[in-house]
Amino acid sequence: MTNKPNISLKGRDVCLRYVFVLIAVIMPLIFCGSAFSEMAAMHEHNHSGHGGEGQMKDMHMMKASEVVVDLETVPAELKAGSEAKILFTIKDGEGKPVQDLQITHDRLVHVVIASADFTMFAHIHPEEFWPITDEMKRKAEYPVRFTFPKAGQYIAAVDTAAKDNLISEHFTVDVGGGPKMGTFTKDLSREKKFGDLSVTLTTVPETITAGKEATLKYMIRKDGGPVTDLEPYLAAPMHVAIISSDLENFMHEHGELPGASMGHEHMAHMMHMNVPKKFGPEIDVPVLFPARGLYQIFSQVQHKGRVAVLSFMVEVQ
Repeated sequence: MTNKPNISLKGRDVCLRYVFVLIAVIMPLIFCGSAFSEMAAMHEHNHSGHGGEGQMKDMHMMKASEVVVDLETVPAELKAGSEAKILFTIKDGEGKPVQDLQITHDRLVHVVIASADFTMFAHIHPEEFWPITDEMKRKAEYPVRFTFPKAGQYIAAVDTAAKDNLISEHFTVDVGGGPKMGTFTKDLSREKKFGDLSVTLTTVPETITAGKEATLKYMIRKDGGPVTDLEPYLAAPMHVAIISSDLENFMHEHGELPGASMGHEHMAHMMHMNVPKKFGPEIDVPVLFPARGLYQIFSQVQHKGRVAVLSFMVEVQ
């Protein structure tokens, strides 16, 4: 029997989710003919954990009551250095499994895990641990395995899609034992080296403002020259996980090639991007940051069959 870990849904107490579900059932009986307003559209699949209700993107936003994502772990009490199973269950507003999930970027379900000190990052998928079975799809239960390296707080996020709507949710989980993780270090440097890749990050505009779209611009070089033979990684030029320093906000974005920007309105294309076999050295990432503060940005690119994880931090005004 699967146990509930020590987790929290960011932005709203878990119990409120059940209050809102109860209201959603009772209100139509009291006010016949009244309709519930749909949630305001949000850019991309940015969200701040609204009570376990999966958030959708732009014109393809679904009602908040339509999708509920839950997380459970085995064991319930997580310990640093010990492998755990993390199980994501995706249900509709009636509590029924969402059985028609769609493949996005070559995978049915994407899971992102990062430590609160931002020294650890993982982007994993259920297929890497076991085959996706009909039973998993029938129950809409998708497990992964993970070993948390240090004691402390982690963010665990899941992304998938159904009926051409992106579903995204994130949780925080507490891990016991030792060694203990430290606090994150504010580092706003814009030129870094990752293995044999030298990467420069600039932003347009230079000062990022919450609620206004910005573009993260990556320039990737090697041995002083531009890298023009980057390869698609999971059907995108770049995968990007953006996490606020308080773990309240999470975004899973995707890079675009310069000149091919689609903003945030063409979700169907972003779910199934056509990427050249070779490209570079520049990659653009349009982003709308929801609030002020520091944000950690983990980016993944593939070069000569190897995936590099790039790490930057930006400050949003």
